[in-house]
Order: sequence, then C-alpha cells, then structure tokens
Amino acid sequence: LLRRLATLLSQQASLMASNEAFRKQAEGASAAAKKYMEDNELLQEKLRDAGVEVPEAGKKGAGPQEENKALKEEVKTLKEELDATKKVLQKSDSDVRAMKKQAENLTVEYDRLLDEHSKLLV
Repeated sequence: LLRRLATLLSQQASLMASNEAFRKQAEGASAAAKKYMEDNELLQEKLRDAGVEVPEAGKKGAGPQEENKALKEEVKTLKEELDATKKVLQKSDSDVRAMKKQAENLTVEYDRLLDEHSKLLV
C-alpha cells in the first residue's frame, strides 16, 4: 500500500512538472504569437502609409495561390515599367550626348566664322 502511494505521488509530481512545462511553453507561444501579430500590424500600417493596398486581417481575401499570382503579375508589370524607364533614360542620355556634340560643333563653327570675320576686317 505504501509502495502504491509512493508511486502515485511520484506520478502526480511528474505530471505536475509536465503540466507546468506545457503551460510555460503555451505562454511562450502565446507571447510570440502576440508579438508577431503586433509586428504584422506595424508592417501593414507602414505599407498603408507608403500607399500599398493591404487587405484587412479579419476579411477573407485571396488565398495564398491567388495572392502569389497577383504578386507575380505586379512584379511583371513593375519589370515592364522598369524596362520602359530604362529605354527612356537611354534615349535621354543619347539626346544629351547629341546636344553636347552639336554645341561643340557650333562652337567650332563660331570660332571659324570669327576668324574669317577678323581676316576680312584686316
């Protein structure tokens, strides 16, 4: 009888220790989840401030696959826009180079005409 009582007390002590460990683990997971939710809210707020549409947390939005597809489309659109902007930049650079070349040629021609004019005056 004493041995059975000692066994039961031992089992109860180990169950209590296990219960305490599980409780601490659950509290840690809860705290981590709360922290991640707060971080998520801060990031969503920053995105909204930057002008990016962010779906509300409680609303049912697109599934991950649909969201992934939409993001891929957005990336594709942004890449196309980037390519177009690069082409415009290259054209602008070539226009600037052409204008500089024309200005140099104009300066040379002006100097030549100035020399010719000074020779005619003499």
